[in-house]
Amino acid sequence: MRRMLGALLVGVVAAAACQAHALYLIGTGDTVTVVFSDDLAPDTRIKEATWKKVAGLKLTARAADGKTTELTPKLDGPAMTVAAPANTAVVFGTIDYGISTHGEKPKFIKFYLKRIVGAIPADGGKLDAKTGLDVVPIVEGGKVRFAVYQFGKPVAKATVDVMVPEKKEKEKATTDEAGKTTAFDAKGRYGVTVRVSDGKAGEVKGEKFSETSHTATLVVDVK
Repeated sequence: MRRMLGALLVGVVAAAACQAHALYLIGTGDTVTVVFSDDLAPDTRIKEATWKKVAGLKLTARAADGKTTELTPKLDGPAMTVAAPANTAVVFGTIDYGISTHGEKPKFIKFYLKRIVGAIPADGGKLDAKTGLDVVPIVEGGKVRFAVYQFGKPVAKATVDVMVPEKKEKEKATTDEAGKTTAFDAKGRYGVTVRVSDGKAGEVKGEKFSETSHTATLVVDVK
């Protein structure tokens, strides 16, 4: 009985952990790495079946002059990797993850990934208005805030999870009416996650879901 309860507890913990996971773009220089994790390190517990759900992920590398290059990452151990062109300033991508049955309601999950490579562009690497969810870093007075946009419009009262450099625990911030969080003054690598539900129900391959969850992530180095 104890073994059964122990196995059940492990399963519950694993399911809870999976809900906190998201896709992040990390790496520096000429290599882009995609991890599925609750932090910015590859999670070796992620199974092949999960990676198959995002096997069709396409990324776009954008240079400082606006030139774009399409990238196709491939699974390499506990992560996906792909070479990026020289002078890449921003890498981003979108993938329909599918339906998650964790929690009270089945959700259709869409991931939006973005990585600022090197210095933060003047526009913060903002994506076009067709993007379902976008997180943009704004540096002012030596501090950084994060602005959240959905289809080009600011999202107010969104809950943002922020991995702050040199801190073990994530910090939560809520966007204001302009879609911006409070400011952070730490220097180093930030990992930002925001989840917004549009409440739209639907059906995919005969499986129904009650809402659509948009999850955007940003990885950026603040100096």
